[in-house]
Amino acid sequence: MVRRMNPQQGPASLQPGENQELDTLAEVYGAALGKYFAKRGCQPSTVDDLVQDVFVRMAGRTSGERLDNPEAYLMRTASNVWKDHLRRRQVRNHTAHISYEEDRHAVEDFSPERVYEGRQSIERLVVVLRDMPERTRQVFVLRRLEGMKQKDVARRIGVSESAVEKHMVKAIAFLADRFGEDQ
Repeated sequence: MVRRMNPQQGPASLQPGENQELDTLAEVYGAALGKYFAKRGCQPSTVDDLVQDVFVRMAGRTSGERLDNPEAYLMRTASNVWKDHLRRRQVRNHTAHISYEEDRHAVEDFSPERVYEGRQSIERLVVVLRDMPERTRQVFVLRRLEGMKQKDVARRIGVSESAVEKHMVKAIAFLADRFGEDQ
């Protein structure tokens, strides 16, 4: 059964035989339209949707007059459906889509135990950062937490870039020492 869109009433079903010309076109050209879309590289899961779109547009024609060449009109409609499909894919940036792969997109475990452990780790890190020498802590926070470049950190706190690098080495060693104690 093919659906016709009526702007005033919303979707209305065409009863079998109500539009014999459209039913005949669907029977005769349905498979050919599927091949038309498949040859253009359309995903098999989308082919049936595009064929359906062609017949929806054919059913939605507002002029009630008979077509002189319904096959040509059908193919022109199919071409327009294909172009619209390609435009939608481009607008939605379809090529940038990354499909879900479980090994790449790990399932997050937000169990109460994991949340509690995460909070404990953060609290411990805050305590360790407070124990760190002030200038070393300042360099570490600006570089690692704020994401600033080494030269920007150097300019901001008034030291050389090599001093920033030395403070970072000192901060990492300090963290490794403190977090390595409990291991």
